[in-house]
Amino acid sequence: MRTFRSLLLKKIDIRMRGLAVLRLRLHKHIAQVDSVRPHNHTFGQLLCYMSNGGTLHIQRDSYEIATGTLAWIAGGRTHSFQEHRLRRPLCLAIDLRIDPQPATKVTVLNHSEAARIRTRISEIGRLKNPASIESSFLAASHTLAILDIELRALGFLPREAAPTPAIIRKFQSLASDPAFFHSRVEDICKQLGQDVDYLNRLHKRHTGLSLLRQRDAYCLERCKKALNEGGPVSEAAESCGFEDMNYFSRWFRRQTGMSPSEFAGRSSNRNK
Repeated sequence: MRTFRSLLLKKIDIRMRGLAVLRLRLHKHIAQVDSVRPHNHTFGQLLCYMSNGGTLHIQRDSYEIATGTLAWIAGGRTHSFQEHRLRRPLCLAIDLRIDPQPATKVTVLNHSEAARIRTRISEIGRLKNPASIESSFLAASHTLAILDIELRALGFLPREAAPTPAIIRKFQSLASDPAFFHSRVEDICKQLGQDVDYLNRLHKRHTGLSLLRQRDAYCLERCKKALNEGGPVSEAAESCGFEDMNYFSRWFRRQTGMSPSEFAGRSSNRNK
């Protein structure tokens, strides 16, 4: 007896070294069935739940399914599913073989990852003339894009860094102006129309540095470049907006453990 209705079924048949993608299916449990009996496959499965509503059992472990739950079930591992009453989850299944085979793992996608997968599924669903070479090629392309997202989310590939928000890029672009380096962080945030606490938290989350430390890092990089080029210490100070040479020397020593003149001398010796 069938336990689910396939809303989308694509035979993919992509083969490369260490990877064979067999098929992609989007399915939903039929109304008369509330569970999938324990079973296993010779191939592995990536199960991505697009809606919640059940408990996934893999060997002796159980996982409550939330929207965005992603599971890799290695080939040969027994698994089953018990849906919650009145909820029939929508599940994207990709059958594949990976050599060497990773251990079974379950994680939850973030909102961006889940949205990108939904977009790819929609693109596959809109393909015309499924039997054509063009549709087969596009379906394979979208499937590989989904695989890339899922394997990174599981940690089988390096996870992509989150895109830098536009407001952070705008803050960073101000470093081309020498006035940036002696402006108060509060004034810079005001110039950008942002609350300093909010922008500081956002910047630290994406870069690991506070706004002040980032500003000092840019300033130090600019000063070092000027000193490495062999110009006077005064010009290096001016390039970063320092008018007080004594203050500049103290600041530079705090950052590097040496005075600007000592740093310039070492750079000169290295370049000889």
